[in-house]
Amino acid sequence: MTTQLDLKPLAPLARTIAETIRDTPVRLGSPEGAADLAATLTVKVAAYVGSELPDTPGLAQHMVEVDAERQRQLAKFGDQHHPDGTGDRRWRDAANYVRGEVDDDARFGRTTWNGVLREEVFEALAESDPAKLRAELIQVAAVCAAWIHDIDSRQPASAQPAAR
Repeated sequence: MTTQLDLKPLAPLARTIAETIRDTPVRLGSPEGAADLAATLTVKVAAYVGSELPDTPGLAQHMVEVDAERQRQLAKFGDQHHPDGTGDRRWRDAANYVRGEVDDDARFGRTTWNGVLREEVFEALAESDPAKLRAELIQVAAVCAAWIHDIDSRQPASAQPAAR
């Protein structure tokens, strides 16, 4: 069974392409005309894509890598649906304990990514309200992105993963 793709999110890109074709003089039958159109389209599409990508340093690369991992997960496990399993007392107690550890570490100048991430993860696990859980998981993802960016900033460019 073939699934129908929703192309509505690409409407702004399609408009950019259509406007570029409309506004770029093309000499039909001339190789230069096709090259001019291709060059103008390349520049306009690159500008469009650049305006759609996040501004945070390194985040676009992380998003590509996360997307690739999600594609591997979907291929292996399919689209998964599970209960949240969050919000009970043990997770709230754990979140409070880890929050105290992280606060102590910060007070003594010993903040680590391990602590920051654990605090965010346990806050998510402690949350039972779906909207608040979602917000906590966004914070987990943001901390992961910041940690990855920090790791990448320590390595020479040749040691960083290539875009897929």
